Amino acid sequence: MALILEKEGTKRCALEGGQTEIFTQKRFIDLISEAHSQSQDYYLARVRCVGMRKDKGVNVSGIYFCYDARQLCKYVFEMVIGPKGRKIQIKNFKDPIYKRTITELSFFRLCYDSETPLKAEYMGSYRDFLDSNCFRTKIFHKEDPLDALSVSFKFNKKKKMSVISRKKMFSIFITLILILCIVSILVVVVEKGHIKFVDDLHIQNKK
Repeated sequence: MALILEKEGTKRCALEGGQTEIFTQKRFIDLISEAHSQSQDYYLARVRCVGMRKDKGVNVSGIYFCYDARQLCKYVFEMVIGPKGRKIQIKNFKDPIYKRTITELSFFRLCYDSETPLKAEYMGSYRDFLDSNCFRTKIFHKEDPLDALSVSFKFNKKKKMSVISRKKMFSIFITLILILCIVSILVVVVEKGHIKFVDDLHIQNKK
C-alpha cells in the first residue's frame, strides 16, 4: 500500500506503507491507522540530503527519506533557555540514517477524516516549525512541544560578566597590595626619621 506525498512545485513522492519507520520501528501504515483510530491527523516528515556515504558507497543525492514527524523533530530540534527566555532552534540538522546534512525538510499531514486518508498534503517546512508554536502544536498534538524537546541552557552574557568581574577584582587586589606596600615604606621612613630626631635631641641635651 503506497502513501502519496504531494507538494506544489515538486515531483509527487510515494512511500510504501509497509516500510518500517526508523525511530518507532513500526510500519508507517500502522502508525497512520493508530492515529486515525483516535481521530487524529498523522504527520510525516520528508527529508532530502546530498552527498555520498563513503563506507557503503550509497549515493543519497536527490533521494527522499520519510520519518515520523514527531520523532524526527525531537532529533532535529531543541529548546534553548537563555537570558532572553526560551526559543526553539536546530540541534542536529543531519539525516539520522546517512548522517548527511539536510537540504530540505518538509512536513505532510494525512487527515483522519479525508476521503483519501492515504494522500498526504504538504503542511510546511522546518522554518514553520521554528517560527510557529501553532504549527508545532499540530505535530505534537496533545504533547507540549516545549516539554517534548530536549533542553539546552545558554547564558553566554552572564559568563562574560563574571570574567570581567574577576579581572576587576584582580586589579583591585593588586592595587590594594601596592597601596599597602607604599604605606608600609612610608611608615618605616617616618619611624626612622622620628628615631633620628629623638637621638639628635638626646645629643643636644648632653651638650
